[in-house]
Amino acid sequence: MKTLVVYYSHTENNAKLANYLQQQLHCDIVKIETVRKRNGFSIFLDLMFSRNPEIKPVPYYLRDYDHIIFVAPIWAGKVAMPMKTFLLQEKENIRQYSFLTLCGGGNPDQKTKIGKEMLALTGKAPDKLIELWINDLLPAEEKNTIRDTTRYKVAPTELRQFNRQISELMSTAGFAFTLSGEPVA
Repeated sequence: MKTLVVYYSHTENNAKLANYLQQQLHCDIVKIETVRKRNGFSIFLDLMFSRNPEIKPVPYYLRDYDHIIFVAPIWAGKVAMPMKTFLLQEKENIRQYSFLTLCGGGNPDQKTKIGKEMLALTGKAPDKLIELWINDLLPAEEKNTIRDTTRYKVAPTELRQFNRQISELMSTAGFAFTLSGEPVA
């Protein structure tokens, strides 16, 4: 199965996750980049006014891939706007896909909402949608606080704590492999 990992990451947490997946799957990977540098205020404005930021072209043709794994953060209960822009531009070229996010966590209704958003953006439901919660990595006194989850920098080795969920994604999507080895830095 020819696979592509497409990711967007503002804080590099989802970049680490995407690179971990690429290392395990030995597949192609592409980073979505915005034309203009992002900061908290520009993200807030995008969310407030439903703006889709301009992104740079990617050097891959999505139709060449049997399965695409999209990796991106969730902002205010929505797929990060640069990923949304990409999905809207490429929806006709997406055959099968899964969506994986490393997000703050703690909201049990968010997964359903994201699934509906992905369906609206691409015209088809993901084969699998997995939320990995930063909240699960935090000590008890820091859990469920937006400040602590948004500032948290995931260490590549911490991604192993999510191997069960990642393996579930891979088996559902038809990948035959077992996660092993160390994540890349």
